[in-house]
Amino acid sequence: MKPYEPVIGLEVHAQLLTQTKIFCECPTAFGAPPNNQICPVCTGQPGALPVLNRTAVEYAIRAGLALNCRIAATSVFARKNYFYPDLPKGYQISQYDRPLCQEG
Repeated sequence: MKPYEPVIGLEVHAQLLTQTKIFCECPTAFGAPPNNQICPVCTGQPGALPVLNRTAVEYAIRAGLALNCRIAATSVFARKNYFYPDLPKGYQISQYDRPLCQEG
């Protein structure tokens, strides 16, 4: 009998075909000029609060159902604060310990 059981987890990133970004109303048009599709939320300005894109959540649930995931009744987004060379606002919003879809 082996003393250890391998457990492998995957973090999957996907681009959803929404008209706006996931946490603001800025467009996602491909080929737009640089720094043209941004707002205070995108750049992490003080007092600018993100609002979750409903369509993105619906698409994520559809993907989770297609992958036979367990869909959580509630999900929590967390702000991970650490240095990113390409992210001047200094944090990333992530579903760390309570993701929307899991066990698929």
